[in-house]
Amino acid sequence: MFLNKIIGLLLVLPTFIFAQQVKIPDGWSDGYAYANGIRIHYYRAVPQPDKPVMVMVHGVTDNGLCWTTLALKLQDTYDIYMLDARGHGLSDPFTSSDNGETLVKDVVEFVKAMEFSNPILMGHSMGAATVMRVGAEYPEVGRAIIMLDPLLRARTGGPGVTARNSANRNPQPESRPQSGTSNNRLSVSMFGSPETLVAQNNYSFEELVVLGRRQNPLWDEMDIAYWALSKKQYHGPYTSEAAQAMSGTMNIGNSLAKIQVPAIILKADASPEVRKTNEAAAAVMPNGKLVHIDGGGHNLHHDKLERTTQVLQEFLSTL
Repeated sequence: MFLNKIIGLLLVLPTFIFAQQVKIPDGWSDGYAYANGIRIHYYRAVPQPDKPVMVMVHGVTDNGLCWTTLALKLQDTYDIYMLDARGHGLSDPFTSSDNGETLVKDVVEFVKAMEFSNPILMGHSMGAATVMRVGAEYPEVGRAIIMLDPLLRARTGGPGVTARNSANRNPQPESRPQSGTSNNRLSVSMFGSPETLVAQNNYSFEELVVLGRRQNPLWDEMDIAYWALSKKQYHGPYTSEAAQAMSGTMNIGNSLAKIQVPAIILKADASPEVRKTNEAAAAVMPNGKLVHIDGGGHNLHHDKLERTTQVLQEFLSTL
């Protein structure tokens, strides 16, 4: 009996340690930059100072570590920095003066603060909209723009509608979380009252891992662990103004047509009709293309990591 207890403790110990202290891959580091009026936290993959710089920008409720499995595939060839967006991870929260331009300027000012010269910019979901707009509105900043499953149509509806729909194809209901509930009843909200958002920070790491495994059966365990961590760190927009700032980032307008540097859009699997619509939207890019990832959902770099990596490497080899 005693031996069984010891074995059980050893089995859960790695998860407990991860939940208490973030373990990042060997050779990685993290730091802060003061940019656009806040501290922006970032992770850096194994340093490659003589290689091209790549800046990765995640989607709503995630953090920089949600890029880990993809970054591990690319880190031998690029000097990779993974940002925690404002209001996410360990970066500072939203402020009362933020607007739909803020997250875009955060990336621009981060690049300036770090003294990067024409980095490759990659984003997912809200982050894809962010780098898309950087490419369109600040053409001198990035040498290439990579967008993973951005929303390609104009925003409609009230505050937050675009962010919810683009960041999760099956958004969870925004009911008030209850601590101590079964993970079958957990929900992760992108928008909501401060009490709702903070309450979900109090979900246990173990509960979130179980939820992540159930909802994302194609993901690597590392992706699930960092996804769980990001939900505990998510500040969220605590005011309607902050929610407007976050969803306003998605107002892409005619940004695709303005991107002059090489660009690529990777989209989730879709019906033939939706694929045609996506391809038509992407056709306005002067120097870009779109690739659908068969079998991939919105988080296609987790669902289909190998195929996503292959498509990205083919594109990057042309730069």
